[in-house]
Amino acid sequence: MAEIHAAGSLLVGEGVFMKGTMRVPGVASVDGKLEGELSADSVFIQQNGSMDGQTTANHVRVAGTLTDTTVANRTLVVEATGLVAGSITYQELEIKKGGSLQGGIYKVGREMPAAPARAPEPPRAVAPEPAPAPEAAAASATDEIAAAVAAVAAATPSVSAEADTATDASEAAAPESGSDKPKT
Repeated sequence: MAEIHAAGSLLVGEGVFMKGTMRVPGVASVDGKLEGELSADSVFIQQNGSMDGQTTANHVRVAGTLTDTTVANRTLVVEATGLVAGSITYQELEIKKGGSLQGGIYKVGREMPAAPARAPEPPRAVAPEPAPAPEAAAASATDEIAAAVAAVAAATPSVSAEADTATDASEAAAPESGSDKPKT
C-alpha cells in the first residue's frame, strides 16, 4: 500500500467519527469510525477502526471492523483481529488465523445473485393419489348402507313402541281377574 500521509490520502484518526461519501484517490486509513460510502485506491481499517457502509477499493486490508458492502477489486486481506461482514466481493483473498469473514462472499467477475443467497428449498414430492383399497371400498359401502338403515328407522315407528302400544291396548280390552264380573 501507498504511504498514508501522501497527497490524496485520508487518515481518520482514533476518536474521530465521519459520516458521508468519501472519494479518496490514494490511501484511506481508518483508526476512528466511518459511516457511509468510501471509495479509494487502498483502504486500511486499523485495529481500532470501523467502517459501516459501502467500501470500494483495489486493495482492502482489515484489522478492525468492516461491515455492509465491500468490493476489493484486487486484494482483500483480513488480519487476525479483523472482521469483514456483509456482501463481500474480492479478486484475491487472504484471511489470517483469527480473522473473520461473514456474509455473502463473491469473486470478482462472477455474477452476484440479485437477492442474498438462501439455501434452496427441497422440491416437494407430489405423490399420486392411491386407488381406494378394497377395504376402503367395502367400508364406504357399509357406511352407505348404515346411513340408509338409519334413515328408514327414523321414518318408521320403532318395533318396541308398537309392542308397547299393543300391550297397552290388550290390557285395556282384557277384563281384570274376577273383580269386574257381574255377581249372580
